[in-house]
Amino acid sequence: MWRRLTPLFLAPLLIASPVAARHADPLGDGWMRFEVAAAGRTLAAAMPSAAQTDQVLTIVIEGDGRAHDRHGRASPDPTPDKAVGQELAKAWPGSAAWLGRPCQYVQDAACEPADWTTHRFSEEAVAMTDAAVSALMSRAQAERVVLVGWSGGGVMATLVAARRDDVAGLVTIAAPLDLAAWTRSRGLSPLQGLDPADLPPITAAQVHLTGPFAPLVRPAVVRETARRLAGPQGQVATWPERHDCCWVARVEEIAAGFEAQP
Repeated sequence: MWRRLTPLFLAPLLIASPVAARHADPLGDGWMRFEVAAAGRTLAAAMPSAAQTDQVLTIVIEGDGRAHDRHGRASPDPTPDKAVGQELAKAWPGSAAWLGRPCQYVQDAACEPADWTTHRFSEEAVAMTDAAVSALMSRAQAERVVLVGWSGGGVMATLVAARRDDVAGLVTIAAPLDLAAWTRSRGLSPLQGLDPADLPPITAAQVHLTGPFAPLVRPAVVRETARRLAGPQGQVATWPERHDCCWVARVEEIAAGFEAQP
């Protein structure tokens, strides 16, 4: 169990996380995990425990986690075995935070398998994430946000970015940005909810990265949508990486490339 922190330390809407034992390992590097109230639900989040304020906060949104087991059935817990998004956030330069997806790392009685399978990008899920982004920005006293997402987290980051006017930038990494095309390419049932492929171009500076050694999200399936969303000034590139490795080792390069955008 996480030790409850004093109200003087935490901003409004943030509480200590009573996570299960398998999720209670310290994050290390001075980071702490907590829960954030989000549109009537609860999401897991993490930030450095030392006071951190900046005009621009980078928030990295976690991937889909363990949505299904190896037989294709909905898993009982979507908490990822390997939190790539969390690793990206801890490595990201400057003021940064991490945000989990619905039902990851939390005890939420409202959770049901649809939250991490068919409806993982529903209006409710996007609204929850949007509210959590606002709460983390309030804690950091930030005026602008850079949204970063790995895999399904990149889809969520894009859907959230499209509805906010304080987004300084959007970075997606190995994200299936065209969900309809992606499910068809994988022979999967269509997802119910929102799809970045249906969005108009997003005005924020953008970087969309895919990897040729990532059969889970083939670059050709998402490239057209990424280019349309990013516009002529955005960066859409394929780097020689796999789906879940080794993006963390290239965080400085990713961040520098994003900062170079006009």
